[in-house]
Amino acid sequence: MPARKTPTSGKAKAGKSKAAKAKTVKAKVVPGKCSGWKAILNMMPPGPSILKVTGKCIFPKHGFKVTLKEAVPQGINPAILLLKKTVKPPTGIVIPTPQVVTVTFTKKTTFKYQKVTILPDGVTINVQIVV
Repeated sequence: MPARKTPTSGKAKAGKSKAAKAKTVKAKVVPGKCSGWKAILNMMPPGPSILKVTGKCIFPKHGFKVTLKEAVPQGINPAILLLKKTVKPPTGIVIPTPQVVTVTFTKKTTFKYQKVTILPDGVTINVQIVV
């Protein structure tokens, strides 16, 4: 009679496959993730005030450009300035290391804004008034 083959234990197979599938976990960089938004309205009597909005965006490689422009049309609440964030990807050969891009928007105004909303992110920040 032929010899019976004994099945290999499930634990041995599972252990082998887990070891084969093990990967190194890298810090996840979300392309275009922006944070640290600030809006400061510098009141300068008797002339126009200056509104300055700043933030930082992180990208997985160098060469990205970020701009903020006033959204057209503005929203229904005139006390909230809507800004549209535009990201331009790099062209050509780029350095494959993460890059932090500082974003700045400046506007001369006679209006006293209370908040600024960054689109399409939907982030709303309060305007800090400096006299």
